[in-house]
Amino acid sequence: LSGMLRIMFGTSVSDSHCGMRSFTREAFKKMDLKTPGMEFASEMVVKALYHKLKIAEVPITYHPRKGDSKLRGLKDAWRHLRFMLMFSPNYLFLLPGSILFVTGFTSMLILIRGPVLLFNHGFDLHVFTLASLFTILGFQIIISGFYAKIFAFTQKINSHSRLLKLLLKYFNLERGILIGCLLVLIGTIINVSILIFWVNQGFGALEALRPEIFASTIIIIGFQLIFSSFLFSIMGIMSHND
Repeated sequence: LSGMLRIMFGTSVSDSHCGMRSFTREAFKKMDLKTPGMEFASEMVVKALYHKLKIAEVPITYHPRKGDSKLRGLKDAWRHLRFMLMFSPNYLFLLPGSILFVTGFTSMLILIRGPVLLFNHGFDLHVFTLASLFTILGFQIIISGFYAKIFAFTQKINSHSRLLKLLLKYFNLERGILIGCLLVLIGTIINVSILIFWVNQGFGALEALRPEIFASTIIIIGFQLIFSSFLFSIMGIMSHND
């Protein structure tokens, strides 16, 4: 858990769960600690990092405990892990969401023209459909990551995110709506072209699953972006008012 905290939050604290802590009254007020359980130890380190407080580690000696331990192995470990994930949208949302989106969308672009033979195995419509799912799911997870970042910013949990500052600087409601509408328009044009082709063929058999799935994916992402832009704008206004 200490290793995960070092990776997620870029700290050099070697033991983030030692119960021996000392802090000033001013530092305690800045940290504004909230958690009710064992994750309190992790929260103190994370909040100290976010508020750029000076942290020092001093060796101490542990002595045999008197009385029964209140530690509940897996349950308390999960509380720490849950807290770290909730305070680290990059690892909880943006990283897995980006992997899913890039993998899915790239696969769709590769398979849009037809089946692909790779490692003596054919990849066709089933993989194409799965790639569409990855793309939509990945995009939704990424959007959720930005929701989490804006919420953390408005609650003064983390106001030092460079990515969030870039988002608030360059992204606004109008741009989000415009990009979303362009995606919906592209998907609609593809669907209309499929319809025209079908009419010209005399409403016969239609082999257009690939462009149809691709168009549907683009339209879904477009609408996600449009409505997410409204929520981003609302939360962004809240953060500026604060």
